Amino acid sequence: MSITIEMTPQEIAALKHATKLDNDAEAVTKAAQEFLRLSRLRELKAISGKVEFDDNWRQQEKLELDQSDFPH
Repeated sequence: MSITIEMTPQEIAALKHATKLDNDAEAVTKAAQEFLRLSRLRELKAISGKVEFDDNWRQQEKLELDQSDFPH
């Protein structure tokens, strides 16, 4: 897919420097991919500590092992 973006030469140069890529299109693509990756990390960080779980993993593991034929 192809799109047209308008950026100043300084912005393109900064992207090329930050991504360590010489090709304008590759630098823009890499920067966009990195932006999306960091956005996902920020979303994960925002929900960090907000997940509720039962602290019964030992009991659950014992039940699972008791139901399997695996020696323990």
